[in-house]
Amino acid sequence: MSKRNKILLYVLLVFGLFVSFKLFIPENNLDDYIKKNLGIEDRLFKEYVVFYPQHQDDEVLWGGSAIRRAINRLGADHVFVVLVSDGTGVNVFKDKTYKNTSRKEKEQLRDNEFYAALNYLGVNKENIIILANIDNKVGNHFDLMREVALNFEDKYENVTHIAQSYKYDNHPMHRKNGKVIYDLYKEGKIKDAMFYLKPKYVEKVSIDKIVIYKAKDFEDYEAIVNACNEYKVINKEKGRRGIGYISSHRYFDNLLKDSDLTSFLHLPE
Repeated sequence: MSKRNKILLYVLLVFGLFVSFKLFIPENNLDDYIKKNLGIEDRLFKEYVVFYPQHQDDEVLWGGSAIRRAINRLGADHVFVVLVSDGTGVNVFKDKTYKNTSRKEKEQLRDNEFYAALNYLGVNKENIIILANIDNKVGNHFDLMREVALNFEDKYENVTHIAQSYKYDNHPMHRKNGKVIYDLYKEGKIKDAMFYLKPKYVEKVSIDKIVIYKAKDFEDYEAIVNACNEYKVINKEKGRRGIGYISSHRYFDNLLKDSDLTSFLHLPE
């Protein structure tokens, strides 16, 4: 075979593979395919599940579908949410409108949204733990978070702990949050752990470590959308200022564009 013919054959083969590959990937989008079709879907939880959002709104932005799945499978009595930060460090509070607002008042404004969102997600109010209400200090509550996680592990034999990512997150407080649970896991003090994964970091994680939960029916979809909308409510008389949405509107908008309202998590590496 002449050199020219070999080159022509090679080009045809490459083109054929390219066409086949493109046809195989929906909408010619590899990233979209990876995010929606690979990874471990609907990984089973242990008998009890504890979610540790760092801030008010993290619970629905990164774990709304996971919370719904846990409640649907285990029952609301077996699902807990532990809020780690009081949320008063958000940039929204730098506005002059809040100049004379106390830290406790700011915290309450954020918690009003938090409780309303969790109510829509189906979390029992008595299963919501706000560390700032327990810890008698201003600042982070990571030591108490560690203590609470160990208490859950001691109280219940089989627990899944879900925190922020200790590695794949652009927020330093999220990473510190995740490291509390990651360290406990590595020390053998908790047996099962997963971590929230923002969609833009999916490609950085090995496929076999990605866990995916999606809204499975209209009831799930409506619950998560309603929970998101609670962070948009502005009603000053009722202590509602839409703080979550104002501070993280892009994250909310991106989640609501996803017809599956996908929660991406990852296993410890």
